Amino acid sequence: MLRNSLLVIPLLLGLLLSGCAMFTSHYDATRHENFTKLKALHIKFFDNWTAGSEMSWIENDVKQYCETGDLKFREAFEFAKSKDDNDQTGQTAVKILWDEFSDNCLLSLRKKKLFSAIYADETRRQIEINYDYAIAGELSRVGSPNGGD
Repeated sequence: MLRNSLLVIPLLLGLLLSGCAMFTSHYDATRHENFTKLKALHIKFFDNWTAGSEMSWIENDVKQYCETGDLKFREAFEFAKSKDDNDQTGQTAVKILWDEFSDNCLLSLRKKKLFSAIYADETRRQIEINYDYAIAGELSRVGSPNGGD
């Protein structure tokens, strides 16, 4: 009886030490790529429609860009949803960023003019931070190239 108990101790110790890996999602290169592409799409939105850019504010152009962006976010959300087995961290991260993109589109369409350079710079900084958090979160997952094991 005591001998069987001693065999269980290494098993429990092994489970304890590897427990984090059991409760976290695994890294997915496509989900990581989606975050980086969505970041570029979102930043380009401000690059295009900020005072001093080469673009003019044309409602149909802004609507088209926002609709294209919405589709890209929907695709990334559905992909993350298909990969999030027990946790919903991937799809939650996409949804937060998607809501931010949608809010920026709505503001532009409501104001019907280019963003001011000051507003765009401040907003772009926060947007970059939010995407960097999502990317870092993906890179911290088990099996990531950054060693999230």
